[in-house]
Amino acid sequence: MKTIVLLSVLILPSLALADGFFCKGNHTGLDFKVINHTRASAGTRTPAVMVISSPYVISDRKTIAVFSAKNHTLAYRGRGVYEGQVDLRYPETGRKGENIAGTKLGELKSIQLDIEFSYSHHDSSLANSVAEIPGKVFYLKRTGEILEESVVCKRYHKE
Repeated sequence: MKTIVLLSVLILPSLALADGFFCKGNHTGLDFKVINHTRASAGTRTPAVMVISSPYVISDRKTIAVFSAKNHTLAYRGRGVYEGQVDLRYPETGRKGENIAGTKLGELKSIQLDIEFSYSHHDSSLANSVAEIPGKVFYLKRTGEILEESVVCKRYHKE
């Protein structure tokens, strides 16, 4: 399923750009991928999809959750903050038994990825570079409890 979602986002018109971030959780080892829209009319610096996966699970079960702008489960809060809303109505975020950060996906209200990056303050030199960008991920539980971990990100950019 992850492949289908990523392919649908990355099918580009000839002059469009792909832009986003690949992050790794320092404690959980989870992978976070944010891919921005490729159509200028949708805003090429606004997120289309955020995929959370585990490298420790067999290949066809790696994807834990997929948040998308299309389903209104993904929002950009500005200044590098991406928020995925766990919505049990959608299979991509509704697999409530999935383990994530020491809890179950169904116990979470949202997941916030906060990358220390701003398009207005960083130039394109970070695109596809080895430069690491620090950040944090916050797992907001339905009970009000907040779990947090540090992440290390790299910017992805393709013309």
